[in-house]
Amino acid sequence: MPISVRRVATQPTPKLGARTPTPYPRTPQAAPVPAAAAFDDFMELSEPRDFAPGSGTWGEPEDLAARVRWRYVQGLQVILQRQLEVLVERHQVGAFVCAVAGIVWVRWVAASRVFDGIWVHQVLEDHKATGRENCSSSRDNKKHDEVKYESDDDMLLQRKDRRKVEFAFLRSLRMMLPVYSTLAVCFLACHIAREAILPSDIYRWAMEGNIPYVAAFTEVDRFLGNSFQDCPLDARQLFRPVRVIGAWQLEAAAGSIAQKVGLRLPSVNFYAIAHRCLKDLLLPIDRILPHACRIYEWAMPAELWLSSNPARVPTRVCVMAILIVALRLLYNINGQGIWEKICEEGRNTSESHHDTNSSTSRKLEASNSEEFGTRELLCAIAAAYDKINTTHDYSSDLRSYLKYCKEVIFTGITFSDEENHLIEIFWDMYKAREDDNPKDHVKSQSNSVEDIPITNGVKKHYRDGAFVEASSFSASSGHDEMQMLKSEMQDHGFHYMPPRKPRKSDGYLRYRRKRLSGGFVYVAHADYYMLLRAFAKLAEIDIRIMHISVLKLERRLACIEEQIERSLNTLQNFSTATGDELRSVSD
Repeated sequence: MPISVRRVATQPTPKLGARTPTPYPRTPQAAPVPAAAAFDDFMELSEPRDFAPGSGTWGEPEDLAARVRWRYVQGLQVILQRQLEVLVERHQVGAFVCAVAGIVWVRWVAASRVFDGIWVHQVLEDHKATGRENCSSSRDNKKHDEVKYESDDDMLLQRKDRRKVEFAFLRSLRMMLPVYSTLAVCFLACHIAREAILPSDIYRWAMEGNIPYVAAFTEVDRFLGNSFQDCPLDARQLFRPVRVIGAWQLEAAAGSIAQKVGLRLPSVNFYAIAHRCLKDLLLPIDRILPHACRIYEWAMPAELWLSSNPARVPTRVCVMAILIVALRLLYNINGQGIWEKICEEGRNTSESHHDTNSSTSRKLEASNSEEFGTRELLCAIAAAYDKINTTHDYSSDLRSYLKYCKEVIFTGITFSDEENHLIEIFWDMYKAREDDNPKDHVKSQSNSVEDIPITNGVKKHYRDGAFVEASSFSASSGHDEMQMLKSEMQDHGFHYMPPRKPRKSDGYLRYRRKRLSGGFVYVAHADYYMLLRAFAKLAEIDIRIMHISVLKLERRLACIEEQIERSLNTLQNFSTATGDELRSVSD
C-alpha cells in the first residue's frame, strides 16, 4: 500500500504550541523504481531551468518557509516509502507494515506541529535573537574596524542573511522531524505488525546501505523532480543524515513517537523473536521454547514494552534473559563445572587418542541424559558463538569497503572529468593487482567452528538440531581454552568461580555482584558465562548488561514465587480455621 503525500496537507492546526523537541534525549553513547501514483501531482515544471532564480523569486520569509517545509516533509515521506519497499522485497517483511507505517507517519507529522502557522514566526524570532547576540558580541571586537560596503557587497550580505534564514528553517525542521524518524517509524510499524525485526537489524541494514538511509537523498529528486524551483536547498542539504543512530536510541525513538501520537502498543512478539534466536543458536526449539513461553506469560516483565526512556534496557535483552533462565532450569546449569570437564576431556584426547572410542562409549553409558544434554547444549552454544557475525559486510575486505564508500558514503558528490578518469585508472589498477594475487578465503579454522569435542575428545557436528559424530579429534588444549575463557571473563568485568562441590540437591543458583577495589565485579561460573556471552553477542549488547537483565528477571520471578507461596499458606490456614469452626458448631 503506497503512502500518499496528499494526506499531509490536512495536518495544519490553528492551535498554538511550543516547538516539539527531538523524539529522544541525547544519550551518552538496482534499477530505478518508477514513481508511485501518489506523486503524480508533483511533476516537474515545463519551463527551462538553466539559470538560478533571482533574489526576489522566493518572496517573503513565510513563502520561503512554506517551500522548505513542504519539500522536507515530501522528501522524508519518499525516503520512508523506499525503506518500506526494501523491507518487504528484500527482508521478507509482511506488506501489512506499509499500511501501518502510513497511519503512524501521518499522525507523527500532525503531532510534530510543523504545519502550525506560528512555526514560521517562532523560527524567525529565534533567528533574530541569535543574530542580535552574535552582533553584540562581535561589535566590541570590530569597533575600530569600520568598512564601507558598496552596493554589490550589500547584495552579498542580503544573500548571506537569506541563506542563514533558510538553514534556520532547516534546523528547526530537523529538530521537529528528524531524518532518523523514518527508521523509527519503520521499526515501530514492524513492532505493531508483530514482525520478528529487531532495532539492531534496522541499524545494521541502514549502516550497510541495505535499506535507503545514508544515500537515500539521491532518490528524492527522482521521485519529486528537481527541487531548485520549489526549494533553494538541495536534497543533500535537506536529507543527508549526520549519523546513523544506534539500535538502543532507535528503539527509544520509536517508543517516543508512539507516545506522542497516542498509540497503545502491545509487548514484543516474544514467540517469534525467541524462535528466531534459538534458530540462530542452533538449539532444540521444540524443547526450549514452550518453557520460555511459560516464563514469559508468568512474569510479563515491563521491559518487553517499548519505552521512550533511552536509559532503559532494550526489549530484545529481556527476551534473551528469559531464554537464559529457561535454559538454566531445563539443563540444570548451576555451576557444576560441565564446561571444565569438556575442556579437560579435550586435553586428554590430544594425549591419548587411541582409546577414544571405548572410553567414549563408557562415558555415554555412565552419564545420565540430563548431564549429556547439558554437554550438548554448551558445545552447541560454543559453536554458534563463533559463527555469529556482528561485523558489517563492507568490512570483510578492501574491495567491499571501496564499493561501499563509492555507493553509500560519497554518493551524490560530483567530480571533474579528470578526477573521474583518475579514479577509473586507480580502480583498474587495484582490480588488476587483485586478479594477479588471488586470496584464499577458505580459512583453516572453519573446521574448528563446526567440530566441537563433546566427550573425551569425540567431535560431533551440530546440524538441524542433532549431533553427528565425526572421526577427527581436537588439536587444541583444553587447559589453554580455560585460560582464554578466564582472561576473557576478566576483560569483561567478570570474576571466574571454580565449579561447586557435589551436593545432594542442586537448586537454582542466583549470582550476586561483588564489590572489589571500589567497584563492582560480577562473579559467574564458566557454564553460565558461556550462555551469557552467546546471547549478548546475538543481541549485540554488552555482557554485563545481559547479566544485569538476567538478575532482574530472577528477582522478579522469586518475588512472584514468594507471593504465590504466601497466598497458598494463607488459603490453607483459612481452610483449616473454617474446618475447626464447622466442627465446633456441629459439636
